[in-house]
Amino acid sequence: MLWAWERPEDLRFLADSGRPVRVAFLLATLALTETEVREQPRRYPLHVPSGMKLQATVRLEAQPKASLANYPPERLQSLAERLAALAKRPEVTGLQLDFDARASEYEAYVALLQALRRHLPSTMTLSITGLASWCAPGSWLTRAPVDEVVPQLFRMGPDASTWRARFARGVPAPCRGSVGLALDEWQAVPPGVSTLYVFNPRPWTPEAFTRAVTGLSP
Repeated sequence: MLWAWERPEDLRFLADSGRPVRVAFLLATLALTETEVREQPRRYPLHVPSGMKLQATVRLEAQPKASLANYPPERLQSLAERLAALAKRPEVTGLQLDFDARASEYEAYVALLQALRRHLPSTMTLSITGLASWCAPGSWLTRAPVDEVVPQLFRMGPDASTWRARFARGVPAPCRGSVGLALDEWQAVPPGVSTLYVFNPRPWTPEAFTRAVTGLSP
């Protein structure tokens, strides 16, 4: 799964890749303030092979002084409805939220995901990105009604080596199955991963894709 972020992306070359590859594209960024939610739709063109089904990624960003924990139930409900409406596109088969929830926001995030799940079609998958530290026994993620958690094993700061060593032994539940890597911080794919997300800080090209594929080889 290639992440196509906020920039022009032409991924039509994937039609000839011969690989089982899909695209998760940034659909919109929602800025969460104390009083409102400001939406910034994707500004740049995205080209993919004809007929390719896509996963829409929505980035949630809490603004200074704002916290999802302070959203009352009706605002969480409204936000869930808005997210579900964003994903109503014929080419979109899955929705992914990208939100760096703080510990104080875990309960509100679970409530948002529960409301969102009720508004999505049963055939649409619900995915979230996550921090490596979320993937621990007894994590709050066990209460999140999602089909997939994608821990991002890049841009992890000073504790990066510790978390990479833990993941080298396998992806711990409840994050088992998927991980996210960055092309410029490549590492061995943890054992047991069935879906690999790859972030490229630059626009995707056939050469960059080949580098990612080569990195999958032992």
